[in-house]
Amino acid sequence: MATNSGNESIDIADLKPISNGSGPLYARISESIEAYLREKNPQEGTRLPAENQLAKHFSVSLITIRAAIKQLVDLGLVERHQGTGTFVGEKRNRTSTWSIGTLTDLSQVSQATEIDILHVGEAKLPEWAASELQARAGEKRFHVSIVRRRQGKGFQLTEAYYPRDIGDQLASTDMKRNLLETHLIIGAVENITGQRVAVIRQRIKATSATKHIASALEIPVRTPVLQISRVSETDTGRVLQVGRSFYQTHDYGYAFDIHRN
Repeated sequence: MATNSGNESIDIADLKPISNGSGPLYARISESIEAYLREKNPQEGTRLPAENQLAKHFSVSLITIRAAIKQLVDLGLVERHQGTGTFVGEKRNRTSTWSIGTLTDLSQVSQATEIDILHVGEAKLPEWAASELQARAGEKRFHVSIVRRRQGKGFQLTEAYYPRDIGDQLASTDMKRNLLETHLIIGAVENITGQRVAVIRQRIKATSATKHIASALEIPVRTPVLQISRVSETDTGRVLQVGRSFYQTHDYGYAFDIHRN
């Protein structure tokens, strides 16, 4: 656990203003603090400015600052101690955590990453997608494939397929532009169709990288990866999207919180 025996603290004036990027404010604030930590390499246990000071410095709300701090905690860069403050962590090179508990979390963490769009358009349904969509394997349906990156390093490959009517709507719009704006496939689908996801059903398993996965994530073939199959449904149970995501496990961890309704 990081301590602050020497009472060292970060001078808030040293934190650079946030960039003018298109991402959410909390992500840009987190990036500003992360850049300072990696450049200045302060000692373990050095205290960060108080949340109200950070909010004033960056001209944002406390809610935004807390979201930025949470992202830094998830990255392993800082530690938050109830009643005492936030401190530079003991290990600033430990595994980054992709932490998701709600659909809002999914949207927020997606905005903090970059994406490469590999394919948008028709493709043959693999057996797993055909089963979920109650269609025939090999039948052509609308398909989206992206690689998600953080600091230039690919860590997630996602393949998604759609019911025919949803796919027709997506094909009639600029899907690539929507993807680049939202950084989230299901977010782009919601924007285009006007329908909202109520639940994402997930199944998780360990597998190994095929040639396709290995090429997309730039890892050796047969490297262990985490596979998450997802079915996104509306509140009426209608399927909007089926997909599979493959996550590389080296340098990354993934946290899924469970909330009571």
